[in-house]
Formats: sequence, structure tokens, C-alpha cells
Amino acid sequence: MTLRIGISARLLHNPPAGLGLPTKRLQFLESGMAQWIMSHGVLALMIPFIDQRMPGMRKRPPIHDLVDNLDGLVLQGGIDISPATYGEKPWQDKAEYDPIRDEYELELLRGFITADKPVLGICRGCQLLNVYFGGTLIQDIPSQWPGAILHNDTERYDRLIHEVHFMPGSRLSDIYGYEPRRITSIHHQCVDKLGTGLVLEARSPIDLVPEGIRHPGHRFVMGVQWHPEFHMSGGFEAGDGVLDSGPLMMDFLKAAMRRAGRVRSLADGMARVRERASARIGL
Repeated sequence: MTLRIGISARLLHNPPAGLGLPTKRLQFLESGMAQWIMSHGVLALMIPFIDQRMPGMRKRPPIHDLVDNLDGLVLQGGIDISPATYGEKPWQDKAEYDPIRDEYELELLRGFITADKPVLGICRGCQLLNVYFGGTLIQDIPSQWPGAILHNDTERYDRLIHEVHFMPGSRLSDIYGYEPRRITSIHHQCVDKLGTGLVLEARSPIDLVPEGIRHPGHRFVMGVQWHPEFHMSGGFEAGDGVLDSGPLMMDFLKAAMRRAGRVRSLADGMARVRERASARIGL
């Protein structure tokens, strides 16, 4: 039984002319994300965005069929979430958002969470999980979180690293233990007010910025603020010492396997019942 993991698409609404499609919206999957997931022996499938407002749309995209045929969902990182999604105004006039992507991913979340299938949110995906459950965001850590350390550096990008602590009793502490770990930091936004039912899983120890959240009422609904797809095999180079992403992905996939196994066992049971009923009728 090969698991099928869906990944939300990143959207590029105005691609550079040099790509050859200057007037077309593009959808893409960052290769490190696909490699991280598929290196564990499962299929990674990007879920296409279908614009329902486009002229000529004949049928509504079959979101239920997508959910039924996938075993879990991973939300990629990317552009800031529109503050209108959680009832606030932009922190500055020139801030950029993608409300189209917000709507698309929130619909995916609704489908997978309703079906009790595992969800893992990465960076922006962690923030979107919080918004989905009614939480809010700090829109700009440097200006809105007093005493914050550096969490984003455009020059160092994925080489900016800081410590993270896992909360006592958290699922991440079950996976990794309580020893402080080192992670990538590529964000200027973070969780503010926690959404309904969510618990804090991890935080930056110096400034207490949230770094991980989870909903204990579901099989596996977790968001992490760092980028575990950049943490394969425990680091980029010898000596980096960043957190190994493997145990987190394995825990997510185990939850997906249990969910898929239960559903397929029920399907097999129903098939056997139908076979026995057909045999009786034949007699």
C-alpha cells in the first residue's frame, strides 16, 4: 500500500517574461518538498488550483474526490496570509498577499480535516492552520514582537538558524525529546492568538515566538514554523547540526498509514459481506 500525499500548490500570478508565459498564472512545487516526502517511499502529488471564477467553468472541482484519493496533506510555505482572512488590517500599505491562494488552501484544509486525514503545515502552512481554527497572526515580528531575535534574513535565507524548545507533553517532544534543537528560520510572521482547540508545540527560547502548533482533537493536525524540507539528514553540511526532518515526516506518515489502513479494512470487510451475500443468492 503506497501512500499518496497531496501538497498544496504555490501560485505565481505574474511570472517573469523570461519564463515564456508572461500572461499566465503558474503553479509550482518546490523540489525540496517533493524530495523530502518521496524519500520516505510515498507518492507526492501537487494538488492543482482551479479558479472557479474563470469563464467557461463547467463543473465545480471535485474536492471530495481529491480528499478521498489522498492520504494526507502538506501545506507549502510562501507569501503572507491576507489579514482580511482573520479580520485585521494590513500592517503596512505595501504589504503583499495572495487571497486567492488563501481561499484555495483553506478549502483543502476543510476537506482533509473534516475527513480526519493528517495535515502538516510548513511555515505559512502553520500560520494558515492557526487562521483556519480562528486564530490570528503577528504580521511583522521585528516591529510587533518586542525583544524578538532575528527570524528572517534575505541574504542568509535558509542559513539563518536558531534554537527551538519543544513544550512539555507535546507531540514534538515525543518525537524529538526535550533537548534544545536548531532549526532554519525564514519568516517575519508568526502565530499570535491561538485558534480554538490548538496547543503550542514549540517556541523560540529567547523571545518565546511560537514555532509549532497542534490540534490534539484530530489524528494529526500540526504546523511547524521552520522548513523541515531543508533539514534532510540532519543538516546541509557537516557541523550545521540542524534538526533531522526524518522523524517528523515518519510520524506524519504513520498517522496517514493508520487512517488509510482503517478505511481500507472497512472497504475489504464490506466487499467480503457483499461476496457472501452474492453466494447465498446464488445458492
